[in-house]
Amino acid sequence: MPLHLLGKKSWNVYNPENIARVRRDEAQAKAREEEEERRMQEVDAERRIQILRGERPSTPPPPPPEPSDSFADKHKSYSEDAARRRKRRRLAGENDTDRDIRLAQEDAKIALDAQDQQARVRSSDAPLHDSSGHIDLFPAGKARKPVEKNAEAEKESAEKQRRLEDQYTMRFSNAAGFRQSVNQNPWYSSSRNDTQPSESLPSKDVWGNEDPRRREREKARLDASDPLAAMKKGVQQLRSVERERNRWNEERKRELEDMKFTERRRSHHRRRRSPSLDSLEGFRLDAPSDSRQKHHDRSSRRHHDRRDRSRDRSHHRHSQHGRNRKLE
Repeated sequence: MPLHLLGKKSWNVYNPENIARVRRDEAQAKAREEEEERRMQEVDAERRIQILRGERPSTPPPPPPEPSDSFADKHKSYSEDAARRRKRRRLAGENDTDRDIRLAQEDAKIALDAQDQQARVRSSDAPLHDSSGHIDLFPAGKARKPVEKNAEAEKESAEKQRRLEDQYTMRFSNAAGFRQSVNQNPWYSSSRNDTQPSESLPSKDVWGNEDPRRREREKARLDASDPLAAMKKGVQQLRSVERERNRWNEERKRELEDMKFTERRRSHHRRRRSPSLDSLEGFRLDAPSDSRQKHHDRSSRRHHDRRDRSRDRSHHRHSQHGRNRKLE
């Protein structure tokens, strides 16, 4: 299609008339949204005022009807739009941009005027001033006749609601099983040794048959789940372990002392039975020759042993010195 014919088509999106129409539709849609928001705020404010006055909130009014999509309405709106487009022409010395801006301003002004006109309409006919001439924003409504209720029905419904709440609610009036133990002493008023098996423990099984050992099992289960009993058991075990450890330490200490005493006695007897070779105890000059000979032999043997040990040390020293020189 030639470009000079594109501007003549009504479906051209860049046609000034189409641009102005889009802007006008956007302004009208924005005005409708603002009007709907204002209407909802008025309805909400009216509802709050009724709640503050103690009145029953009224049913909110239905929203305004949407524009019909019938063929007649479409034809009418199209004809009005066409007439409006024919009337809205450029003024003298005005270009397309100035004309579009002027038309948009006119549409916005019309929408604001309609909004102000609807805001002036009051939703309540209550007088703003009272009988004395003062401003009263919340005038007192007409006194309503109190609705009479059936006392028995209200009492039954309240009792039923209370029983329903008692199934999952813990009240202070029933703390520590107050209702279940009205004629019984509290659990902390007697010691554990004086406590007798409670008669309230079940003595029947789940099928309703008599079970004589049911109470014993229940009592054993309660004792097993009692934290105080577990703490006492732990303390007893700790004390028994401590006693065992002390007894074992005492036995070990006593065994060590016995071993030391036995060792001392053994060393004492050994010294008494085998005297030292260097000791002069029992030596006499007028002793027989054999005893002197024995003493001389022992002395010479000790002398030879010392000489041999000194010779070995000197030999070891010379050999070590020779190895060091070779390494150097």
